[in-house]
Amino acid sequence: MADEEGATTTTTTTRKCSCSCCDCLWVVTTIEGWLKLVQAIMTFLTFVIVSSFPGSFRAEYEYLIFVATTAFIFVILHMILRMTHLFEKLPPALTQPLLGMICCFLAALALLIGSAVVFAKGKDYNVASLEASGICGFISTVLFFCEGVYFAILYRHAPKRRAEEKRPEESIQADDFVQPTKPAY
Repeated sequence: MADEEGATTTTTTTRKCSCSCCDCLWVVTTIEGWLKLVQAIMTFLTFVIVSSFPGSFRAEYEYLIFVATTAFIFVILHMILRMTHLFEKLPPALTQPLLGMICCFLAALALLIGSAVVFAKGKDYNVASLEASGICGFISTVLFFCEGVYFAILYRHAPKRRAEEKRPEESIQADDFVQPTKPAY
């Protein structure tokens, strides 16, 4: 009977990670985590599908391969930094919502251009794998655009910077320090 009561109390409490350095549940318990997971899958599919095409060595395909691979690497890096709580320890200049917004919009634009070119080539030559890669790229574009809008909302609602909130106090000059009465030689 005591075991059954203990089992019910553990199921009602929130589940926390046993180690303090890693939060693997971040991916599935937050909206940002789900977004990053879907971004990782879509960018991975984008560059894998276009890389499997026999003529993928051409410049118009290599552009999408480069953009999708770079986006995939940065998404995975962001996920790792968030799960290991290292993201919070980064310098404030790297964690600003404005920087995230700019990067997401640039990634969305680059993916849109590359996906449009690959999708158009797939339509022209009737190659289903190029069309599929273009569609995955378009989905990635929408995901990065949505994340950019999320960062724009964060930026608009962010409190003023601490440097602006603190009024510059009178600077302490070296002459304001009291000299010791007896030097300690």
